[in-house]
Amino acid sequence: MRRILLPGLLLLAAGVVVLNWTWGRLPDEPRMTGRLVRVGETTVRVLERPGRGPAVVLLHGLPGTAEDFDAVTARLRRRHTIAFDRPGFGFSSGGYHDLDRQLETLASLLHALGARRPVLVGHSYGGTLALAYAARHPDDVRGLVLVDAAAGGQESSFSDRAQSRLVQALSLPVVRPIADATFSQLMRTVSAKQGDTDAFDPGAVDVGHEHRLLALNMQHDDLDAYAGEQLASDAEIATLDRQLPTIAAPTVVIQGAGDLLVEPARARQIAAALPHARLTMVSGGHMAPYLHPGTVAAAVRSLLR
Repeated sequence: MRRILLPGLLLLAAGVVVLNWTWGRLPDEPRMTGRLVRVGETTVRVLERPGRGPAVVLLHGLPGTAEDFDAVTARLRRRHTIAFDRPGFGFSSGGYHDLDRQLETLASLLHALGARRPVLVGHSYGGTLALAYAARHPDDVRGLVLVDAAAGGQESSFSDRAQSRLVQALSLPVVRPIADATFSQLMRTVSAKQGDTDAFDPGAVDVGHEHRLLALNMQHDDLDAYAGEQLASDAEIATLDRQLPTIAAPTVVIQGAGDLLVEPARARQIAAALPHARLTMVSGGHMAPYLHPGTVAAAVRSLLR
């Protein structure tokens, strides 16, 4: 039995290593577009389009990059739009930045770019950040567009927390190079592809999003940010939910009716708790900035009027 089992295990291990460096190999980092803006000790990659104010500031989810809003900003021609890689993700400074630090960076970035009283557009965890900013800076926000936002009782699952703990374990100095050389790239590729399938379900995955997810968000700095945000999110959202009735900014809540990552009930709860909110349900899943960019842009224009 041992004569059969040991060679079989060795063959399986060899197969995993081969797949790790072939099908599972992560793509090279793409060329950066936009520009880098230094904000205190944090560097932020910004995609900015000049135009009429007030500015429209777009906050991507967990994980993500500024390009997640390309289809939205294309429909806001002649408007001043600012999309950026949130600290920890994409080409911005890597590693985990807690909520307080992200809010401080956002305030400093808006000041540096001359964006006074913007409309904040937040997708998924970016919606959490937009709400938290409006709660902390009520006089500095013209309006909110919350797209599949993580609030209103949203909680992480056991598998989400377990995955985040695994990410942290695989980032340990001794473990990381061994895991990268043997199985980690394969595991990250499988996880990313499955995550994108769930996010875009029931529609097809956007090819550009999947490539950025693999090339940027599956790198260790982004994964550290992902794990930190995921593990802290339950407590942050619980605190934020208690503040929702105090957020007076005009708000449009957009929610995918088939969202597998944020239940539609969360959007209804957010819209009911905010004093000046209206709810717009759209077809499809979690990626409304890709699936319904015209709806998101129309919500922005309604707040600018």
